[in-house]
Parts: sequence; C-alpha cells; structure tokens
Amino acid sequence: MKRLILFYTIGFSILYLELIPIAGVSFGILWKSILILALFLPILYKILQEKYIDTFAFLIIIFAFKILISYSSMDYIISTITLFTKELMLPILYFFFILKMDEESLLFLAKHFAILLVLSFVPYMLHLLTPLGHGYNLGAYGLENQYGLVGPFLNPHTASISLAFALIVITRNITKENSKIENIFFLSILALGFYELTLTYVRTGLVIYIIVGLYLLLKEITLKKIVLLFMLGLTLLMGGIYLYKTNDIVRMRLSDKNKYVKKAELGSGRLDYWKTAIINWSNDEDIVLFIGLGEVYAMDKMEERIGERLFAHNKFFQVLQRDGLIGFALLLAILFSLKSFLSRHKHSKHYTTAFAIFIGILIEMMFQGGFYFNVVFLFAVYLALLKKDEHA
Repeated sequence: MKRLILFYTIGFSILYLELIPIAGVSFGILWKSILILALFLPILYKILQEKYIDTFAFLIIIFAFKILISYSSMDYIISTITLFTKELMLPILYFFFILKMDEESLLFLAKHFAILLVLSFVPYMLHLLTPLGHGYNLGAYGLENQYGLVGPFLNPHTASISLAFALIVITRNITKENSKIENIFFLSILALGFYELTLTYVRTGLVIYIIVGLYLLLKEITLKKIVLLFMLGLTLLMGGIYLYKTNDIVRMRLSDKNKYVKKAELGSGRLDYWKTAIINWSNDEDIVLFIGLGEVYAMDKMEERIGERLFAHNKFFQVLQRDGLIGFALLLAILFSLKSFLSRHKHSKHYTTAFAIFIGILIEMMFQGGFYFNVVFLFAVYLALLKKDEHA
C-alpha cells in the first residue's frame, strides 16, 4: 500500500508540475531532457559492452543524430537539441527497463501509470484544479470562453492520445484470471477514461482506441473473453450513445461540423496540411530534399502558405519536410524493424499488448504525428517485457 501511495503521489505531482516554466522551459521538458541525456552515455556504454543492440534501437539513435543535421538546425539550437532528446527517449527507456527492472516491476509500472493518467483528470473535471494547458476551444460550437477537458496536459491532443493509450493498457488488464472485483474496478476505470476521452473533444484518441479495440476483439476469441468484451462494449456503447444524444458538441465534433461549417470537411483540413508539407519540402533548395527544412523553418513555411503555424498532422509528411529523404527512409526502417522485433516475440504473453500499442502508434502517426512521452513510456515498458521473455 505504501508503494502505491508513493507512486500515485509522485506521479500526480509530476503530471501537475510539468507545465510550470523554469527559466523559459517547462518543467516537463527540463526533467525529461536531463534524465535522458544523463542516462544516454552510461546506458549506451553498458549495452555496447554486451556487444548487442536491437536493430530498431540502433536505427532510432541514428535518426536522433540525423535530426542534428538539417537546413536550419544550427539556427535553432534549442529546438534541435530538444527534438534530439525526444527521439532518444524510446531506446534509452527501453535499455533502462531491461537493465534495471524486473518483469513484476514493469507490469506494476504499466498498469498503475495507465490508471494514474485516467485518475489525473478527475480533479480538473470536478473543478478542484485549474488546468495550466489549453483545452479544445468550443467557441466554434456556440460556447464562448469554454474549452474541452485537457487535465494536466498542455493541449487537447496530448490529453486525448495519452488517454487512448492508457485505455489500451487498462483494457488488456481485464482478464479471466482476475477476480470479479478486479475486473469491475478495471471496467470502472475504463468507463471513466472513455468519458474523459470524449470530453477532450479530440477525435484522434477515439479513433486510436476504437481501432485498437477492434484488433483486440478479433484476437484470440474465447467464450470468457467474449463475455468480458461484451460487458466492456456495452459499457462504452451506452456511455457513447448518452453523450451523443445529450451533448451537441460531441455530435458536431463526430460529424466534423460547427456553427461556421455546416458541411463536413474531411479531417479538419488535414489534407491541406499534408499537401502543404510536401510542397514546402519539394519547393526549396536541392539540399532540403535530402536533409529537410528542420522543425522551426518547416513551421515558418506552413504559416506562410496556410496562415497557421503548425505541424503537418502526419508523422510521415512531417518527417519528410523536417528531415528530408534521409530522415523519411530512417523512419520507415525503424517501423519495419519494430514490426520485425514484435513478430519475433509472438509467443510472449505480452505480445498482444505491445502490438496493440504499435498499431495505436501507427494510427497516431497517420492522423496527428508529434511526440507523446506517455505513449513512448508505455511502449518502452512492453518492448522491454518482450525482450525479457527471450531469456525467461
């Protein structure tokens, strides 16, 4: 019990404090960057001593170093180093979990981290805490100065995507081996998390969880699993129908309409963002085709063409314009390598969860892009669990 209290106290404190700026940098970016950079050389040295490094981890490290070389990387040093650090997080966390944690600790970490993410929204829903980030602006839906649920996160997409992956892990914790009380608890957390996910008013997280849920539904169907999934599906369906019937904003968001747009626009303009990213990449100096524009310069060009300073809302197009053909080729190699790593561990009891998270990451890459530490953290845990099964 003391272990649980300590975990949730520290976990919630970190989540709440992450957005507080320190010397112009958020506490979240600061502590993660310091941790990863401090671990990088010692862990890499230890792994090289073992004379073996997983291909996907090696490729991610190469990709991180590629980020240091782009058309504008030297003009925006802080942004470049931040991106470099973010890309290192998956392999460094993966190696750390393998070297320093046993299977029981990793399962504890994944389960309770997922629950923590869901519970962290409750004080904000009850208006006990004021969010430091900015939720989805509901002005376009007739509610001026009102925003969607963002919880302890910086923006609604981070909130939505973090919740979606937490729900994937929680769903996988509903098993026939549990007691009825345990499964009722997990179902309750799942229902709460799905309600919070809907109130972010961001469809990306919903798409991720629904598609991954279908994968889990069709995977290894048994009678007991059908009963559990039926209970889960009924719970979520009833909540979804209730929200759709009673909440005008949910209905408009799902149909992609608002008070300005009566006819649905596919993907909230994503097709334009994707097309613009390709134009930005292809209509610059020749060297850009190979090494890319760099993140800040890419956003500058997006703002020039479409009047909004944003990312491409697609990891593949974003990497193409930011890191050029070299970065794009490395990204594809990383994904194929991860798929190969997962396939080699199909007999592991953790494979289904790890592959479900991988599917979710691919969906997130297609429709949003960007970096989400909570997703990387959970994926690193399950990759490490697969690796540990090799030697079990």
